[in-house]
Amino acid sequence: MISLRTATHDDIPTLANVLAAVQAQTDPSIDVEKARQSMIESIPEYFGKDEPESLLSIVELDGEPVGRLRVVRFEDRIFLGGIQIHPDFQNRGVGTHLIAALIKECRAAGKPLQLDVERTNTRARQLYERLGLRHNGESETDIHLQFSPTA
Repeated sequence: MISLRTATHDDIPTLANVLAAVQAQTDPSIDVEKARQSMIESIPEYFGKDEPESLLSIVELDGEPVGRLRVVRFEDRIFLGGIQIHPDFQNRGVGTHLIAALIKECRAAGKPLQLDVERTNTRARQLYERLGLRHNGESETDIHLQFSPTA
């Protein structure tokens, strides 16, 4: 069963493990342990930010932490600020389930779902496009995607 719970300071090692493993997946030259240590040092600053519309969650699969989800709920849109599933738990439908739930929320609220995906992350982009998100602009490093509930 896939579930979410709000991340706490106690989750920093889990968050660092997930983020480092996913980063190494897209950049094999990464030293995973060095990246993990760097993230353990930098993640706490995110907990101190006053962003009431932003929610950082731990993704659990059958009670085991397997990923991270950050969603920002604005008045006029929902922004997927990040979804990372540990490589050991990918291809099990976890990401699809989470994004489908956000799309359902957007439909019910009549708000678009927006996200940015790195140009080099074609696997994630294909998933998003398969789920109905469409090109909505780009920057030097990212492609902006959007799901419109009225489309």
